[in-house]
Amino acid sequence: MLDCAKQRGPCSGKPVEPPPCPPPPPPPPRSLFWPLLIGAILSFLGLFYKYYLYLEEREKADDSKPVWRPRPRTRRPFHEQDLPPCVQYLIVGTGAAGWAAYSSIMEHDKNAKVFFVTKEDSYPYVRPPLSKHMWWNGEPPDIRHLNYVSDGKRKSMYYAECKHFMDPVKFYRKETGPAVSIGIGWCVLRIDADEHIAWIKTQCGERPMYYERCLLAVGSKPKKSSIFKTAPKFVRERVTTIREIRDLEIAYRKVRDAKHVTIIGGGHLGAELAWHLGKMHKQWFPPAPEDYVPPQFLHVFKDKGILSGILPEYLSEWAAEKIKCENVSIMPKTQVYDAFESPDGRLELTLSNGQSLITDYVLIATGSTPREELAEPSFLELDAINGGFHVNTELQARTHLYVAGDAASVYSQWKNTRLRMEHFSTAVQQGYIAGANMAGYWTPCNMEPHWWFRIDDEIHMEVVGEVGACMPIVGLFRLVDKEPKKYEPKPEELEKPCYKDLPEYKSRYSCGILFYLRDEYVVGIVFWNLKPIEDRMEVATEILRARPTYEDISLLAELLGFPDQECITYIPEENFVDKGPCIDMSRSKWNTYEDYDKVRQLSKVELPEIVPVYPKREI
Repeated sequence: MLDCAKQRGPCSGKPVEPPPCPPPPPPPPRSLFWPLLIGAILSFLGLFYKYYLYLEEREKADDSKPVWRPRPRTRRPFHEQDLPPCVQYLIVGTGAAGWAAYSSIMEHDKNAKVFFVTKEDSYPYVRPPLSKHMWWNGEPPDIRHLNYVSDGKRKSMYYAECKHFMDPVKFYRKETGPAVSIGIGWCVLRIDADEHIAWIKTQCGERPMYYERCLLAVGSKPKKSSIFKTAPKFVRERVTTIREIRDLEIAYRKVRDAKHVTIIGGGHLGAELAWHLGKMHKQWFPPAPEDYVPPQFLHVFKDKGILSGILPEYLSEWAAEKIKCENVSIMPKTQVYDAFESPDGRLELTLSNGQSLITDYVLIATGSTPREELAEPSFLELDAINGGFHVNTELQARTHLYVAGDAASVYSQWKNTRLRMEHFSTAVQQGYIAGANMAGYWTPCNMEPHWWFRIDDEIHMEVVGEVGACMPIVGLFRLVDKEPKKYEPKPEELEKPCYKDLPEYKSRYSCGILFYLRDEYVVGIVFWNLKPIEDRMEVATEILRARPTYEDISLLAELLGFPDQECITYIPEENFVDKGPCIDMSRSKWNTYEDYDKVRQLSKVELPEIVPVYPKREI
């Protein structure tokens, strides 16, 4: 038997224990990304909150306000290569005449392709509200909408929205119309009428644009005194003219923050500005805050009243009192001679009456002049008397080149003279005629000047024909109230009140009509505070075409609603010829005139017979 103990083998000893298990791997390190991210966000929020508290404390300690900057000028399309190289109808300018021409072209040519080029960085809009209802908005003007409230209705200044205009690239690729596009912020330097090319200014020079028909509706630019043109920057920043929407964007904020505002100019634009600014804080929607203090407004003009270049002096003064009733101070017969910075950091004006005026902001409305920059490089003829481009009765300056609006000096066949009309309604009519002629309809522009001036319900003036304060004027007025209130002085009143404050004076010129004469013929009519009628302009135009004389004014007054008015005719010659003393010609040493006997026979003054006396001649 084998002894297992002596055998050396696996069974001879104790069993070998298995090796111990290796230790478990250490756990993966914990990620710190999310804790660090959360901590960073909380730290940033804490710092932001600290900065917010710091700004609040700074605003409480300091009354400073954020500085508003005008919006930058933009171009659409941005690149010059996107402009169409050739167009069918090209209209330079987006004013009243340009948009009326576009409407007329689309009416007469259904497949027309029209392209606008304008220097302004905005779409076509109506300009009259710039000096009227846009000041009654509770918020500054928004270039995206340009809304205002008139006659209880919300309206927009834009003729058309942005979606109405095609992209210039798609416009060029479209073969047939109707189509319309626009180039905003681009300037036309010159017109080559022989080659039908309009040269557009670019960053690298010029770019040609070929056209079939072209209309220049460039309008006019405001007049500005040389005093403000050459003034320092401090003065120029506080003086502006209201002509474009960008001017309104700047002036609205300046006027609202000012304590004193001065309006310079007594024309229709200056009068509209003064009256609407006087009622600005009362008409705001939404209304002004309770703690808002409206600025003081001063209207400065060089004559005795407003519209002195059109109205007679007595009526001009009466109209100025209407503006004075809206808490607007007036300073007639005054001009501005100098402008500089005052010691307290405001604007100081030196006036013609020897006084100095301290103000915060100045609005200038002293008229306008036609834009004539394109005339010299384009070799177009200008009117040296009236201003503007020479055009014929069809508004044509050169072949297929037309001019309409404020910059057109039109030849009138009926008057055999040239006229330049610079108002909104005449620009619309000229633009419509020019658009029809561009489409092939030869329509003459034998129209009478027509425009209106309205201050809510206080003054409504409609003008037809040629008018001027230097012309002979016949005025007919009637009382709106049959029995106006008479002034009855009270016992405690010792001094006689000003005649302009009397009820009789306030209602004296409430309603009337003015006739303007030239060489005894009626050439212009002004309807003063008469109820509006749709065809009044057409009726007045037909009356002026009939060439009525001074003796026909009574008949005209009856036709126009003044039946009980009689105009005094000329006084017979025998009633105002005064027989003077006899003239003794016997002492004269010179020969008498040969026509002396004829003069004695024709005149009714008894003159003695004269015996000719010849001077002695020395031999």
